[in-house]
Amino acid sequence: MRPNWNRIIRHAILVGVVLAGAGYLLGKAFLIAHQMYSGGAYNPENERVLWQTPVVMATLGILMTVGIDLITGMFRKPVPVNVSPPPSDPGL
Repeated sequence: MRPNWNRIIRHAILVGVVLAGAGYLLGKAFLIAHQMYSGGAYNPENERVLWQTPVVMATLGILMTVGIDLITGMFRKPVPVNVSPPPSDPGL
């Protein structure tokens, strides 16, 4: 069965946005915790955590979502549905 690309793209976008937001929050929490436990020291090299964490999380999430959707689509079988025509109304 052919994969439904619209559904796969919708899933990938949703997962990417949610994981990027979660990654940003985790990166921000890491920077706050790092500054708290280092006595208020600020290291500008740690700022890359704010863009690297969301990018990595979103990329891995998108790849896993697309992979799982494609694998699921390979094993999904179409179900035959018998559709009968609607009854005609002679009163009209």
